[in-house]
Amino acid sequence: MLHVSERGRPAPAQLNNRKRPRLFWRTIKTALLTFALLLGVGLGYLYVSNGTFRETLSIVVRGDYSTAKAFPGVEEINILIIGRDVDRDRRGSVINTYGRADAIMLAHLNFADKTANLLSIPRDTLVHIPGYRGKHKINAANAYGGPELAVDTVAQFLGVRPDVYVALDYEGFVKVIDHMGGLDIKVGNQLDYDDNWGKLHIHLKPGLQRLDGYQCMGFVRYRKSNNGHADSDVERIARQQEFVRAAKRTLTSPSALIKGPQSLRLVREHLNSALSYKQMLALMYFVKQLSQGSIRMETLPNEQGRVFVKADEDATRELVRRMFY
Repeated sequence: MLHVSERGRPAPAQLNNRKRPRLFWRTIKTALLTFALLLGVGLGYLYVSNGTFRETLSIVVRGDYSTAKAFPGVEEINILIIGRDVDRDRRGSVINTYGRADAIMLAHLNFADKTANLLSIPRDTLVHIPGYRGKHKINAANAYGGPELAVDTVAQFLGVRPDVYVALDYEGFVKVIDHMGGLDIKVGNQLDYDDNWGKLHIHLKPGLQRLDGYQCMGFVRYRKSNNGHADSDVERIARQQEFVRAAKRTLTSPSALIKGPQSLRLVREHLNSALSYKQMLALMYFVKQLSQGSIRMETLPNEQGRVFVKADEDATRELVRRMFY
């Protein structure tokens, strides 16, 4: 029932009740317009000032981020992934060399089946390196002749030739992880290691925690503790594979869509690869769409020695057949 004042007009309380919905929607409209304006200004600034953003926007608008357009006529691809170390002079300063491969993975991506197989190769695995006598640790191939020689070595060793390689240094690794806001990783054991010469300091406690770029680098590189206890290459690879799972989880987060272009820009500054930016964007989108069940990660079957790792040839041959053919 409408309450009226002595002069026949709605009471003040009734007027206030009528004004509230209009005021509410006016506030919402103003907020949305303000947000749209700020978003437009921000995107405009990025478009003008950031070449990577412009390139990304152009690729997305044209729909060129699909693997079908980035890799026309290709249904599957083998990628050699190398995380490379740095060399230092007598004063401890970084020098410009290829560096040894600190992490080696051979990935098989099947665009048609939407699957990914990753084979981790222990860095101390004994192999023949083309052009060099005897056997050497496989991580030396990158130091001797860069990623191209590493590709030739893996092709000769496994009978699978990588179609392309990506070699990332640890400075770029750290920058990208920091830009993404870190990764949530479960650390299995206490990790403590200090290398003053190599400027590497690892101090991580057990448990699930968010690690920044430098801590992630320590997590994947850790090999031995300050008390002399050394992990096997298998244990080290298990941490690297845990890192890959954590990175995959981050790729599926809403923030990855916003931070993706800048992250790829940072990667490009520290990456040695023949992949084009459009192809890198397509690969990132492809991996983002994969379910955890469609990603298979294995470690090269091997026998662990004191200094070297010897591949189990029969088991390796069978695993390679199932993963890459």
